[in-house]
Amino acid sequence: MDVQLKIASKQDINITALVNMINAVYRNAEDEIWQKEHLRISNDRLTEIIGKQELLIAVINDEIAGCIHLEPVNKLLYKFKMLAANPKYKGIGIGSKLVKFAEETAINYGADTMQLELLVPTDFIHEDKVFLNNWYSKIGYIKKSTHSVDYCHDGISQFLKVDCEAIVYQKPLIL
Repeated sequence: MDVQLKIASKQDINITALVNMINAVYRNAEDEIWQKEHLRISNDRLTEIIGKQELLIAVINDEIAGCIHLEPVNKLLYKFKMLAANPKYKGIGIGSKLVKFAEETAINYGADTMQLELLVPTDFIHEDKVFLNNWYSKIGYIKKSTHSVDYCHDGISQFLKVDCEAIVYQKPLIL
């Protein structure tokens, strides 16, 4: 299956369809964590991310198979977030391809470190979070610190159903 990876443009995207896909993926994976009315992304926010050329997409046969938000923290540090694979293409490595593409893109922009933040419940074991922790570690990400959720996403804790912490991982991009 041929996967095309690129920086998204407004011409590539049906904003509403992609917002619906991302929110459905996160609702399915994190339903026990968030209050029902919380949405991972809005049309306006996704439009803003695309306008800043921070959304990377994987495309298969003219259909978006997944996306990842690549955001600069500073000149040398970038972080990725909002990694989502279209359920139709789940399990074929779309997430891995997007993370690798995000790392390569960050290197091309001059970064030497990639960061991610994983939101993890503190009162129970969330199997998807265990999987992600293991996967991120396997692909070279090192746990650097743990913070309150609001440290990484100011004000977001008001939308949580359960107590969570934000685990910060980093990976050197240039060895």
